[in-house]
Amino acid sequence: MANNPENRRHRAVLPALMLATGLTLGLLWPSVAQEQSPPAAGEPLAYVLVSGRVIDNTGLDAYGQAAGPLAQAAGINVVARAETANVHVMEGEWPYAEGFVAIETFRSMDDFTAFWNSPGYQEAIELRKGKVELDFVVALEGLPDSP
Repeated sequence: MANNPENRRHRAVLPALMLATGLTLGLLWPSVAQEQSPPAAGEPLAYVLVSGRVIDNTGLDAYGQAAGPLAQAAGINVVARAETANVHVMEGEWPYAEGFVAIETFRSMDDFTAFWNSPGYQEAIELRKGKVELDFVVALEGLPDSP
């Protein structure tokens, strides 16, 4: 399975996808890798975990251009991203044989949900339909700052 030409093509496409697209979701990597404004004092970050796979990278630039500025405005920071093959399962099972995983933070859960639910991002989602298949997008609020 790992040496299948289709799998090699998807692995070759993933870095380009990370450069050109976005979601949040691990897909906006260079577009959002700039230094972001810090969270408000005492306000916990939102942590977002994304798993999925690229089905067709054709036209994903449009998604990145539409979603990138919106994610930046919400304070996205891509903390980690990897191909599923590089996920180290320490306990339990990881059922996804192919694809990518990304961990992102946003300034706050309010900023993340406002971004996610915004008309602009909902339009951007339409641009990635049929091109990226997401297994899940999970968001949770970080722990409050300790004194």
